[in-house]
Amino acid sequence: MSSARVDFVDLRRALTRDRDVSRQLVVALLGALGAAAAGAAVALAVGALPEGLAAPLLALALSALALAPAGHALIRRGDLFQPIVLIGFFFFLDFGMRTLLVEAGSELAEPFVFVNIDDARAPAIALAMLALGLIYLGYYAPWWRRAVGRLPQVSLSVPATAPWMVLGLVYTVGVIARAVLLLDREATFASLDLQNRLTDDFNLLLQAGSFSQFAALLAGVYAFRRSQVRTGVLAAVLAVIAPIEMAFTVAFGAKHVFAFLMVALAGLYNYRVRRLGGLGFAAAVAAVVVVMFGVVTIYRDRIHQGALERPSDVASLVTAPAALAGELLAGGPGEFVQAAMRTLANRHTAGETVASILAYGDSVDLEVTGADLALIPAYAFVPRAVWPDKPTPFSPKVSSAFRGVEGNRTSFGITHTGDLYLRHGLPGVVIGSLAMGLLYRLIYGWLVDRPGAGAVGAVLYLALFWRIVFVNAEIIPVYVQAIRSLVVGLGLLVLITFAAQLAGGARAQRGL
Repeated sequence: MSSARVDFVDLRRALTRDRDVSRQLVVALLGALGAAAAGAAVALAVGALPEGLAAPLLALALSALALAPAGHALIRRGDLFQPIVLIGFFFFLDFGMRTLLVEAGSELAEPFVFVNIDDARAPAIALAMLALGLIYLGYYAPWWRRAVGRLPQVSLSVPATAPWMVLGLVYTVGVIARAVLLLDREATFASLDLQNRLTDDFNLLLQAGSFSQFAALLAGVYAFRRSQVRTGVLAAVLAVIAPIEMAFTVAFGAKHVFAFLMVALAGLYNYRVRRLGGLGFAAAVAAVVVVMFGVVTIYRDRIHQGALERPSDVASLVTAPAALAGELLAGGPGEFVQAAMRTLANRHTAGETVASILAYGDSVDLEVTGADLALIPAYAFVPRAVWPDKPTPFSPKVSSAFRGVEGNRTSFGITHTGDLYLRHGLPGVVIGSLAMGLLYRLIYGWLVDRPGAGAVGAVLYLALFWRIVFVNAEIIPVYVQAIRSLVVGLGLLVLITFAAQLAGGARAQRGL
């Protein structure tokens, strides 16, 4: 081929790439403008609906939108472990189900802490619909999916032989760190003051506690082989971690920890062995969540009633599950189901939180800047001892302002949507929600949803999965913990690989 012909071909390729980029930018711009127009149309529709019908009708529409990814995955036997499935489920619980229960006057839905927000309920749900639609737009954008698929692949692997001694040591370190938090710091039921929770040593213990999560997932890698499930290995792993994790879940009063660990192991099985998309799996996950909500709620109620004591030493931590089992048997299945459903309805109150922000947001004086969200990596790695003025979570300040109580440390689920609205108004919700959708696709598509994705990608993704899906929380703390978890996970992978290499070298020397 002549040089002129080569130059012409190169020029045509360059022009084609330019046209492709321009087309993608135009599509992205039109999508953002269309989403903004849809948000304005929803706002106008809210004003046109009869009083008293706007909130329930919008809640029904949002519920259908939020559950669509899960329904599609179930019907098409797709991947239930996509982040968008669980994020949609959170929107359903927070903005759909809770609103419908409140509007129906259900006894399960206790009155929200703030009053006089009835006029803001429907606009809050409309804002949530706009946010969720933009998240979907970013997540499902074909051009972005193709771009993520073309990203360079990093080859990371785990040793072929399970380093059980190292995994056991890592898990033990995580257990000890959480025991220190529980027994020495009394970190139960959010009993610690916010300032104590922001100290560097507390966060160090918190990250060390996450070692257990990574150790359990890495153990699952060796239980779930590509060719088969090693049932004996899986049973041994569960026999060790299940009672320990359940004891910590109950003692901390954290309803989601054990349930999400089980979901993560199921997700690892999904990516290692075969795809799970059936209704049976969804029902099993729902059952685990309901069980943990019921168990922890009754335990907390008994603590507050004085029937049970908070764990104060190792002995009481070990005996706590047995004492709780007696209370569960005494209460019967009726109390258990009612407690679980009551907690499920009253924990997910993001719709009313956003309504409170729309109603009272002008009374909150937040010291935030446009660079705050961009500084999340710095928040994750620069210790407060070096950066004393590092910003703190502002959810407690918002709660204090709404309550009219100075210095109140009580927090509530401010939500990603409420966070963005408080920071930057409606443009913040539009741009931030679209960016989150792009980020969710980046994490999912790069780590697991691509040819050749391996066990390491699945472990890292699932460890991040249960961090980033909590869209009913403030943004910065969620992503600070996610970044730290990613670093911890990579560090542990390097440690385990290095230990396996040392063990292999030692065996080779003995063989000589």
